[in-house]
Amino acid sequence: MLSVDTFQTKSSRVYTALKRDITSGAYKPGLHLVRRDLVKRFGVSLSIVNEALGRLGNDGLVETKEMYGTRVISLSETKLRDEFVLREAIERHAVRLLAEFGSDETLGALLEEAKTIDRWMNDPTHNEEQGTTMHLEFHLKLARATGYVALEEMLQRTSMRALLTTRWIANQKLPHPTDFHQQLVLEIMKRDPGRADQKMREHLHFVE
Repeated sequence: MLSVDTFQTKSSRVYTALKRDITSGAYKPGLHLVRRDLVKRFGVSLSIVNEALGRLGNDGLVETKEMYGTRVISLSETKLRDEFVLREAIERHAVRLLAEFGSDETLGALLEEAKTIDRWMNDPTHNEEQGTTMHLEFHLKLARATGYVALEEMLQRTSMRALLTTRWIANQKLPHPTDFHQQLVLEIMKRDPGRADQKMREHLHFVE
């Protein structure tokens, strides 16, 4: 019988690998995830696969329906627009909170994270899969730094869904400013919630 720690470790490994496959585009929206194939691929029990798929379902990355099984989420254009509006509202509110209440230490750490993301974006040989994960985590850290768990949880769902769109893939290839994410954090560090809000809006709508 597996210990709780072993079960959780194996479940996390399967969850992380599947999340990476989905957000990187290796698993396309609508793809049917066959449990027995996943059991064979990862060499784990069905209960571990079910646990990992349950976590992905909570993230909004897969959906499970009786008689149809589990599939990678496929969102309509209308739903994707709705998701982006929700994501924008969360991110803009997060930076307003950080500008008003974030500690100097917290903002300094976020600036270092921004530098790391910008270095990746400016590296012509960068790893797309690694960078996608890093970029998502940076935006989640902005929400996490506010201290409001609900903001991070909702952003995690909407951001990961956004990664399933071709819009995100196209955005990665645009000529962003070399200090794109640093500009955002530096604006937050000016301690003006209104300016931070506007900067985040510009950040999210950079291609428009």
